[in-house]
Amino acid sequence: MNRKLAILLALVLLLGAFLTVGCSPDSIDEDEKTVLRLGAVPGEEEQKRRDQYQPFVEYLERELGVEVELFVGSDYTATVEAMRSNKIDLVWYGPLSYLLAADIADAEAFALSYDSELGVFYESYIIVHADSDIYEIADLKGKTFAFVDPASTGGHLIPRHQMVDAGLDPDADLESMVFVGGHDACAEAVKNKHVDGAAIVRHMFERGVEAERIDEEELRIIAVSDPFPGGPLAYRRSLDEGLKEAIRHAIFNMPDEDVQANLEVFGSRHLRFEEADDALFDTLREASKLIDLDL
Repeated sequence: MNRKLAILLALVLLLGAFLTVGCSPDSIDEDEKTVLRLGAVPGEEEQKRRDQYQPFVEYLERELGVEVELFVGSDYTATVEAMRSNKIDLVWYGPLSYLLAADIADAEAFALSYDSELGVFYESYIIVHADSDIYEIADLKGKTFAFVDPASTGGHLIPRHQMVDAGLDPDADLESMVFVGGHDACAEAVKNKHVDGAAIVRHMFERGVEAERIDEEELRIIAVSDPFPGGPLAYRRSLDEGLKEAIRHAIFNMPDEDVQANLEVFGSRHLRFEEADDALFDTLREASKLIDLDL
């Protein structure tokens, strides 16, 4: 082989290696990032949440080649605050908590779960005990009610909006209202008759039924919301670009067996991930304004 051909071949091989590194998750700067801090908004009791997320943690560790630490927020805003203070890097937010994080914590949505029935949308329920004399939202006047969290979409923003649409002022017309911190806790509060009614997002209600934590014979749904945008996966905008690309690659190219292993987090009707567009959440921003909810 003559000298010029040898040099040309070496350059081609070097360029190919460079391109391979640049397009692969291996392009993560090991000095830049050795731990990915994953955040989870509350939904159930903390240890249950950790157990649900463990297969997702293990998948990300395997695909990204970094240690993954899980942070479960004590409430929704704690997860937003953790991202704002650079203590977590990646979160599957609820829709409203994402709006807060995009506003104050530099969160960048990049993926949405696609549900086989609702697509990239959620629905919210208002529930009462099965033997209650409450059959519609107007009947909640003078009653006690449990919301999930001030920063919960299906557990606060949407049901509050439904009440206002029905002519009920939650602050003035309910006997009392309380934030119980989780969707399961809302169902428990109604089941045990600690409150007359409560809010719960549809997929958490169905997950509770599947896990036999919720008995459909004990609870009755009196209102179903219109669909609203689901919660996105979001990372810190300032995160290393190589790591962001590796995360995207892991999420959008997840093998079927890993999808199945993570349905406790993704939802039983999860089909795939779709690209997220921040503009999709403008309807929720407008809904917040309509009920004077200060984001």
